[in-house]
Amino acid sequence: MEIPSDSVAIIDSSVLFAMGGPSNDKYQAFERFVRTHNITVTVPKQVAEELGESPGAYEYQRDRLRAAQEAGWLTPAQIDFSVPRVSKVVDNTRTRMAALSADDVTEDEIEKTDTILAGLAYQYVAEGSSHVTVFVSDRIAERAIDDVLSAVGVADRTSVVEGRAFLNDLDSHS
Repeated sequence: MEIPSDSVAIIDSSVLFAMGGPSNDKYQAFERFVRTHNITVTVPKQVAEELGESPGAYEYQRDRLRAAQEAGWLTPAQIDFSVPRVSKVVDNTRTRMAALSADDVTEDEIEKTDTILAGLAYQYVAEGSSHVTVFVSDRIAERAIDDVLSAVGVADRTSVVEGRAFLNDLDSHS
C-alpha cells in the first residue's frame, strides 16, 4: 500500500497500542515514515479518550499519546458534524459495520470510534485534503469504512489500511 507524501493519516487506538511507546521499534519506524513522507497524523478526540485522556485511565496510555503529540507527529482532531454529509458517513458506517458483523455483535456493541474515523476521513477530503489514509486494526471496520467512503465518491482520495500489518511491514523493512 502506497501512502502519498503530504497527505493526512487518521489513526485508531488499536494501531497506536500496536506500535508501543517511543522506545519500541514499530513506534520509531512509524515516526520515521510519517516524518519522511510529511504525513500529518491525527487522532480523533474520541480515540484520544480511548487512549487515556479521560480521568482514571492508565497512566501509560496517557504517556503514549502525549509522547507522540510532544514529538510533533500526532495532533488531535475534532470531527465537525456541520460539514455536509459527515453525519451521514458516520451513520452509514455504523449501519455497514452492523450488516458485516450481524452474527457477531449488535449495533450497540459497534465501536463508535470506528465510525468517527470514517466521518473524519470524509471531512478532511471535503475540506480539501489531497489524500487521507485511515489506519484501523479491525477487519470489519476496515471493510465498512472503505465501502462507505467508496459509496460517497471519495475512494480516489482515501485509503483504509490494516494498521498492525502496516506497522509490521514498516518494522521489517527498517
